[in-house]
Amino acid sequence: MSDETSQREPLEKVIELRLPSKLGYERVAMDTASSLARRMGFTSDRVESLKTAISEAVTNAIEHGNQQDAAMKVVVLLTAREDELIVSVADQGRKQLDQDCTTGSPKIEDAFEREDKGGWGIWLIRELMDEVEFTTAPSGGNQVRMVIHLEQ
Repeated sequence: MSDETSQREPLEKVIELRLPSKLGYERVAMDTASSLARRMGFTSDRVESLKTAISEAVTNAIEHGNQQDAAMKVVVLLTAREDELIVSVADQGRKQLDQDCTTGSPKIEDAFEREDKGGWGIWLIRELMDEVEFTTAPSGGNQVRMVIHLEQ
Protein backbone atom coordinates (compact mmCIF):
# COMPACT_ATOMS: atom_id res chain seq x y z
CA MET A 1 0.00 0.00 0.00
CA SER A 2 1.43 3.38 -0.96
CA ASP A 3 1.77 6.26 1.50
CA GLU A 4 -0.77 8.23 -0.54
CA THR A 5 -3.41 5.49 -0.22
CA SER A 6 -2.87 5.01 3.51
CA GLN A 7 -2.96 8.78 4.14
CA ARG A 8 -6.23 9.32 2.28
CA GLU A 9 -9.27 10.29 4.37
CA PRO A 10 -12.03 7.69 4.66
CA LEU A 11 -14.95 8.14 2.26
CA GLU A 12 -17.42 8.00 5.11
CA LYS A 13 -17.35 9.54 8.58
CA VAL A 14 -19.81 8.40 11.25
CA ILE A 15 -20.74 10.21 14.45
CA GLU A 16 -22.99 8.46 16.98
CA LEU A 17 -24.91 10.28 19.70
CA ARG A 18 -26.79 8.52 22.52
CA LEU A 19 -29.17 11.01 24.06
CA PRO A 20 -31.46 10.68 27.09
CA SER A 21 -35.16 11.03 26.35
CA LYS A 22 -35.46 14.49 27.82
CA LEU A 23 -36.63 17.49 25.86
CA GLY A 24 -33.74 19.87 25.29
CA TYR A 25 -31.31 17.18 24.16
CA GLU A 26 -32.55 17.54 20.59
CA ARG A 27 -30.35 20.67 20.54
CA VAL A 28 -27.23 18.50 21.00
CA ALA A 29 -28.15 16.58 17.83
CA MET A 30 -28.99 19.82 15.98
CA ASP A 31 -25.72 21.48 16.96
CA THR A 32 -23.61 18.45 16.08
CA ALA A 33 -25.29 17.94 12.72
CA SER A 34 -25.13 21.62 11.78
CA SER A 35 -21.44 21.77 12.66
CA LEU A 36 -20.74 18.70 10.52
CA ALA A 37 -22.87 20.00 7.62
CA ARG A 38 -21.02 23.33 7.62
CA ARG A 39 -17.67 21.47 7.50
CA MET A 40 -19.01 19.52 4.52
CA GLY A 41 -19.88 22.73 2.65
CA PHE A 42 -23.68 22.88 2.99
CA THR A 43 -25.21 26.33 2.50
CA SER A 44 -26.71 28.07 5.53
CA ASP A 45 -30.26 27.47 4.19
CA ARG A 46 -29.62 23.74 3.91
CA VAL A 47 -28.06 23.69 7.39
CA GLU A 48 -31.18 25.36 8.82
CA SER A 49 -33.41 22.79 7.05
CA LEU A 50 -31.27 20.01 8.50
CA LYS A 51 -31.48 21.45 12.02
CA THR A 52 -35.27 21.70 11.83
CA ALA A 53 -35.68 18.15 10.52
CA ILE A 54 -33.38 16.70 13.20
CA SER A 55 -35.13 18.66 15.92
CA GLU A 56 -38.50 17.27 14.82
CA ALA A 57 -37.21 13.69 14.51
CA VAL A 58 -35.47 13.66 17.91
CA THR A 59 -38.42 15.38 19.61
CA ASN A 60 -40.78 12.75 18.13
CA ALA A 61 -38.47 9.98 19.38
CA ILE A 62 -38.40 11.49 22.88
CA GLU A 63 -42.11 12.29 23.16
CA HIS A 64 -43.82 9.55 21.17
CA GLY A 65 -41.37 6.67 20.85
CA ASN A 66 -39.80 6.72 24.30
CA GLN A 67 -42.72 8.44 26.06
CA GLN A 68 -40.24 10.87 27.71
CA ASP A 69 -38.70 8.04 29.74
CA ALA A 70 -35.25 9.50 30.51
CA ALA A 71 -33.83 6.01 31.04
CA MET A 72 -34.50 5.23 27.37
CA LYS A 73 -32.08 6.51 24.74
CA VAL A 74 -32.45 8.19 21.40
CA VAL A 75 -29.64 7.16 19.08
CA VAL A 76 -28.64 9.60 16.36
CA LEU A 77 -26.20 8.45 13.67
CA LEU A 78 -24.70 11.05 11.37
CA THR A 79 -22.98 9.56 8.32
CA ALA A 80 -21.06 12.06 6.22
CA ARG A 81 -20.31 11.00 2.68
CA GLU A 82 -18.70 12.97 -0.09
CA ASP A 83 -22.00 14.28 -1.47
CA GLU A 84 -24.59 13.71 1.27
CA LEU A 85 -25.30 13.55 4.97
CA ILE A 86 -27.37 10.63 6.24
CA VAL A 87 -29.10 11.06 9.59
CA SER A 88 -30.69 8.15 11.42
CA VAL A 89 -32.76 8.78 14.54
CA ALA A 90 -33.92 5.72 16.51
CA ASP A 91 -35.89 5.41 19.73
CA GLN A 92 -36.25 2.41 22.04
CA GLY A 93 -40.00 2.66 22.39
CA ARG A 94 -42.38 -0.21 22.10
CA LYS A 95 -45.11 1.94 20.58
CA GLN A 96 -44.81 1.68 16.82
CA LEU A 97 -45.28 4.80 14.74
CA ASP A 98 -48.72 5.14 13.21
CA GLN A 99 -48.15 4.51 9.50
CA ASP A 100 -50.90 6.99 8.61
CA CYS A 101 -48.87 9.85 10.03
CA THR A 102 -45.79 8.92 7.98
CA THR A 103 -47.60 9.42 4.67
CA GLY A 104 -49.54 12.33 3.26
CA SER A 105 -49.68 15.80 4.69
CA PRO A 106 -51.71 17.23 7.55
CA LYS A 107 -54.75 19.35 6.82
CA ILE A 108 -54.84 22.89 8.16
CA GLU A 109 -58.51 22.45 9.09
CA ASP A 110 -57.53 19.62 11.48
CA ALA A 111 -55.20 21.94 13.39
CA PHE A 112 -58.13 24.13 14.38
CA GLU A 113 -60.39 21.25 15.40
CA ARG A 114 -57.91 19.15 17.38
CA GLU A 115 -56.80 19.89 20.89
CA ASP A 116 -53.40 18.32 20.11
CA LYS A 117 -51.75 20.59 17.53
CA GLY A 118 -49.13 17.97 16.60
CA GLY A 119 -48.80 16.07 13.37
CA TRP A 120 -46.75 18.60 11.45
CA GLY A 121 -43.28 17.27 12.34
CA ILE A 122 -43.24 14.36 9.92
CA TRP A 123 -44.60 16.55 7.14
CA LEU A 124 -41.86 19.10 7.86
CA ILE A 125 -39.16 16.41 7.81
CA ARG A 126 -40.41 15.19 4.43
CA GLU A 127 -40.46 18.73 3.03
CA LEU A 128 -36.98 19.68 4.26
CA MET A 129 -34.97 16.54 3.52
CA ASP A 130 -34.19 14.96 0.16
CA GLU A 131 -34.99 11.37 1.22
CA VAL A 132 -36.97 10.12 4.23
CA GLU A 133 -37.72 6.55 5.31
CA PHE A 134 -39.53 5.26 8.41
CA THR A 135 -38.70 1.75 9.64
CA THR A 136 -38.41 -0.36 12.76
CA ALA A 137 -35.08 0.21 14.51
CA PRO A 138 -32.75 -2.72 15.28
CA SER A 139 -33.62 -2.16 18.97
CA GLY A 140 -37.30 -2.71 18.11
CA GLY A 141 -38.28 0.96 18.34
CA ASN A 142 -38.93 3.42 15.55
CA GLN A 143 -36.31 4.75 13.19
CA VAL A 144 -36.30 7.58 10.68
CA ARG A 145 -33.56 7.76 8.08
CA MET A 146 -33.11 11.17 6.47
CA VAL A 147 -30.75 12.14 3.66
CA ILE A 148 -29.75 15.63 2.61
CA HIS A 149 -27.65 16.02 -0.54
CA LEU A 150 -24.78 18.44 -0.85
CA GLU A 151 -25.63 20.74 -3.74
CA GLN A 152 -22.57 21.56 -5.82
